[in-house]
Amino acid sequence: MDKKTFFFSFPVLFFATILIYLLLWNVYFSFTNWSILNPVPRFVGLSSYYQVLTSYYFINSLTHSFLISSTLVIVGNLLGMTLAGLLYSIKSNKVRMTYMSIFIYPLTISMSANGLIFLWLFNPNIGINTLLSFLHLPTSPWFSSTKTVLPSLIIIIIWAYSGISMLFYLASFMNLDKSIVEAARIDGANFFRIFRKILVPNSMNGFVVSTALLFLFSFRVFSLPFVISGGPSNIYLQTLLIYQYFEFSTSYFANASVASTIVVLIALVIVVPYAVLGMRRWAHH
Repeated sequence: MDKKTFFFSFPVLFFATILIYLLLWNVYFSFTNWSILNPVPRFVGLSSYYQVLTSYYFINSLTHSFLISSTLVIVGNLLGMTLAGLLYSIKSNKVRMTYMSIFIYPLTISMSANGLIFLWLFNPNIGINTLLSFLHLPTSPWFSSTKTVLPSLIIIIIWAYSGISMLFYLASFMNLDKSIVEAARIDGANFFRIFRKILVPNSMNGFVVSTALLFLFSFRVFSLPFVISGGPSNIYLQTLLIYQYFEFSTSYFANASVASTIVVLIALVIVVPYAVLGMRRWAHH
């Protein structure tokens, strides 16, 4: 290994070592009974895992996390693909960049700020409902009802992250051989036919990256439901990370370690196959 390679590899290896150490440290404490009731950690095997996995709050949080992630993956991919197709059809680069900036703007706003903004927008008395009432359209209780609070949260997450899906689909479309699209246009194919027959079938690279990132971003969402609910105890907005924080903040450290370990395992199971598939496709091309 030459000096240049070592120079660039050392920071990666250094931080990777710290990360692996912390992960192993967390896994170790997940097999203990460390809590406010047991200040001296003692090895208890899978007892803490059984306690967490059979807990209503954990199952509730896991259900919410998977519901949020699956919805974002499906809707985010569909929106991202559609928006990318529309941007691809724009011939002017300046106009395309302008619209692209608008679509990815939500990515620049922190989730905490999004939470505060939408607390006002979804206020049933002074927010979006005012406009809906003026237009004589049905209104929604948004965060004021247990039935609509989670769908309202999902709407915000879709609004925030669909732009990143659009970026990867647009990159896939822009890498296509332009002669194929031009030949289809010469043969009389309209935009919808080109989109359905050429762009979508050749967007697998964008789909792989978009799906992995959308899942990761949504599965680790924390600050948005925390700000909206005002804390970690609202069971209607609890996600796995909120549950993990709640266990840690109440000094049930072993349970928090179990939840953290499960989050890491789920992320690995979902992301690693997509990463391997993506690397194989790019290596093939």
